[in-house]
Amino acid sequence: MAGRGSAHASRAAGVWLVVVLLWLAFVWGHSLVPGPASTGESNVVMHALRPAFEAAGVTDAHQMTHLIRKCAHFLEYAMLGLLCSGLRTAAQGGFMRASYGVDAGAMRLVKLGTLACCLAPVADETIQMFTPGRSSLLTDVLLDLSGVLFGTLVMLAARRLRRRRG
Repeated sequence: MAGRGSAHASRAAGVWLVVVLLWLAFVWGHSLVPGPASTGESNVVMHALRPAFEAAGVTDAHQMTHLIRKCAHFLEYAMLGLLCSGLRTAAQGGFMRASYGVDAGAMRLVKLGTLACCLAPVADETIQMFTPGRSSLLTDVLLDLSGVLFGTLVMLAARRLRRRRG
């Protein structure tokens, strides 16, 4: 029975790894969008959120766009942190399983996912360095990593909450 559970954990971890890689493709695909088109996307969001910004006292369009871009960075990578944490949870056999007895194959997938989470912001900013009209910033790498950490912490909190209820 243990062999069957570890095979299931490996398959589940494999599915989560594919989801992580698809999310990375989405994020990096956005980094390939040239500057003017990316600004256009941000402006659409800015116009939709303008009343909320103005209610908060932010009236400068440039400042609104800047905040939207930074929030997008953070949220993209918070999602990546959630997904990588989901990969680890799947490798461990699900939310209710203890954090020991992880199958070696599933653990390799977890390590690969963790490495992707840590290197993804560097790759993202490198892509932007070569995309017309985009820039590459070390502060964005740090913001992205903080998003990964936040997403990871949210998943850990959810996992603990489920264990308490279960």
